[in-house]
Amino acid sequence: MKKLFKKNSNKGFTLVELIVVLVILAILAALLVPTLIGYIDEARAKKYLPNAKSCLDAAQAMFSQQYALNDGLGPHDPVVPGAMDESNNLNKDQDITNTQFAVEVLRLAGLPNTTPNGGLDGKADEAPYLFMVGVGSARENVGSTHNGHTYTEADKYTIYYAVYMETANAKAWYYYNGEWTTTNPRYNNKNLFFDENNYIIKGSGKGVRIQYYLIANHNRDYQGQNNTIRKKEFWDWLKTMK
Repeated sequence: MKKLFKKNSNKGFTLVELIVVLVILAILAALLVPTLIGYIDEARAKKYLPNAKSCLDAAQAMFSQQYALNDGLGPHDPVVPGAMDESNNLNKDQDITNTQFAVEVLRLAGLPNTTPNGGLDGKADEAPYLFMVGVGSARENVGSTHNGHTYTEADKYTIYYAVYMETANAKAWYYYNGEWTTTNPRYNNKNLFFDENNYIIKGSGKGVRIQYYLIANHNRDYQGQNNTIRKKEFWDWLKTMK
């Protein structure tokens, strides 16, 4: 009886074929990994969005209350009392961290007292790491018109802009034109929302000049008298938030 030998028709990959496959996989990884990382970062950021919204609602409620209380306020005085310092520029931006106003905003927002990864040094900090809002500037004269917008007293108590960071390493959330986004509207050269004098140049608040109130800040590099809002480095740091 003859032995039948079955010819093996299975061939392995050649070295060239293996190299081609590896190159293709490397190209796909280079294209897909940044996108996947972006999706992961967005998903992480979204878990903090409810807290950002709560802070905004609480801050607007406090500004509305202050509107009712501020009878006799000077025409160019900041609308929130008890600021730790104010900038020297004509816009009178205010650091109001740890004031009664700021404490009440965070209390109304119902935030936890600490966050496990809040500090740059790994220690827990109060939440949020940063929260700042922008209302109409107290330096603008009521009745004046800029870019089609006639300024009102209510503008000084209306929040047009906010930035919120839950922790030092969290992606920043920005509120402007009535929406929340992770795109920085102050320093995105392709889609600027403010001009160099902090006038809103498009959207629902077009023509309003913004004045900033820093409500919470746990970046230890930018705290204290004559620091934060007065300090150019503080604003340079905000430019890096993307």
